[in-house]
Parts: sequence; structure tokens; C-alpha cells
Amino acid sequence: MPVDFPTEIQRKKRKNNLQHKFPLVRIVFFFILIVVAFSNGWFRKLADKLPLPGNEEPVLQRVEEWIEGCTSYDGTPFELKDGYVQCSWVVNDSLVLPNSFLRYVKGLASDGAKIHWVAPKKDFGEALLVVVEDTTRSVYLHMPREDSSKVWISSKTGCLFPGPCPHVPLGWSALSIVDNFDFEGLEQLLSADVFRGLGEAPIYPVLPGVVLEAGRDSLGMFVELNHGNGVTSRMFGIGSWKMAPTVGKMLDVKDAVGRLSPQDSASFFLTLRQNGLFVRWKDFYKLTHPVDSAQIAIFKKHLPF
Repeated sequence: MPVDFPTEIQRKKRKNNLQHKFPLVRIVFFFILIVVAFSNGWFRKLADKLPLPGNEEPVLQRVEEWIEGCTSYDGTPFELKDGYVQCSWVVNDSLVLPNSFLRYVKGLASDGAKIHWVAPKKDFGEALLVVVEDTTRSVYLHMPREDSSKVWISSKTGCLFPGPCPHVPLGWSALSIVDNFDFEGLEQLLSADVFRGLGEAPIYPVLPGVVLEAGRDSLGMFVELNHGNGVTSRMFGIGSWKMAPTVGKMLDVKDAVGRLSPQDSASFFLTLRQNGLFVRWKDFYKLTHPVDSAQIAIFKKHLPF
């Protein structure tokens, strides 16, 4: 029996039928895929990934470090001129401050007082000065010494802060003790400093203190004071009392204890002791005044306000 082979026409028909059926399946498949993609938000996600206008990543504005440092301690930040900034606080019981100096200043201030920390923006931790606005206004300068280390200085007195702030007992300098000094029998100068001034000039305590002893010796009137913190002073050779001091009385640096002798040029002597040891006046004064007045004046002149 003869076998019938498909003719060329039959093969083309079958091929055309297959070609017509296959695109329909693909269309249905792609339609389903589009529906699924749309329902799952794939188109929106794809659009967000494309570099289209509005798709840029938002640039987060970085808070400057000095502002963070200020506000983290409940301070209020302020911009000043010339690259300087300020952080301010109002004193209350719950206020916590970032360093020991500010905490010490807070301890001296009353509730409601304002404390201002002024520093360069680029180095906010290194203050230029601190201002305290209380019943009075106090300014503390952060100044370099000769060895480049920094100390806090009271702008009002020029003294190291905190610490004792001695005043010259006369408006005059103590005589220097030098190798070739002619003592002329004044052996007490080995443990005392001598001050000279105009006759009958008033003599003041070098620091506030309590009278330990007062009286008369071979050189004239004398008074000894306890200034606290291991510091005592004894002034002797006083010409006369201005107001006779009594033991236990508190004297301020503005309370004159006596006067020089009534002559053109008169002297009296000062023995200053710290923890029982004699200290030369010029050394004690230098220790408590580590920056001289000329440097302080220059520093103030270049303040940014």
C-alpha cells in the first residue's frame, strides 16, 4: 500500500497554524505579567530607580558640631561675627554643664543668672571667654601664659581664677632684695619685704582676712592676718593705726589698718607665709597674676565684639 507524504502545501499550512497560535499565548502571558507587575507596584519601584527629575536622594543638612555640643547640654546657640559663636544657659538647680570650670562658675551664681560661653566655631571646646550675668557682670578670660598653657583670668582684677587675688598694700612697689643689698642691720628683711611710700599713706591688707594678733613692737605697730587657704600675713613697722584692729575682726582689702610714719618717705614691712613657709611678695604676686596687664589689654582689644 502506498504511503502518502505530506505535500509542500500541507507543510506550509501546519507551519502557519503553529505561528498563529504561539503569539496569542505570549500575548496572554505578557498581559498577565503586566497585571501582576502593576498590582505589586513594580512599575512605581522601577520609576523610582530611574534617574528622573525628582528622584534625587534628599541631602540631609548636617547640624554643625558646635550647635550639637551646645544644645546637648540645654544651651542656646548664637552666631557671632568673625567666626566666633556663643552658647548660653540660664542657671537653675537641674542645669548640668559640660566642664569643671562652668560647673564652678555655676556654683557661684544665683538661680536665674546667665552664663555665656564664647569660642571659635572651629574649636568650640576652646573658649575665648566666659561671661556671667548675675547681680553684677563678671568676665573671665581664657588666656595663654608664657609657657603657652592657658589659664582663666578675672577681667576685673587680672588675677588667676579661681584663687586668691592679692592687692598691693601701698600704691607702690616692694623693694627688690638683691645680692648687694645693704641691710644695715635689718635682718628681718631675710623673712620680710619692705614697702616705701609717702608719709602717712594708708596701709591695706593684701587679702581679706581675720585679725590673729595686733600690737606694738620695737619697729612700731604690727598686725597679723589669717587669709585662709594656708595664707597668713604680718605687717609691721606701721606708723600709726587708722582704726585699731581687734582680734577676730574681719578686714577687707579696702579697710586701711594703719598709716606710714609722718615723714617724706616712710617704710613698713610685710611677711607673707603660705602653708607656714615665707614667700617673697613678688613671687606670690606673680603666681596669682600669671598674665601681665599689657597682655590682658591686647587680648581685650582683639575680642570679636
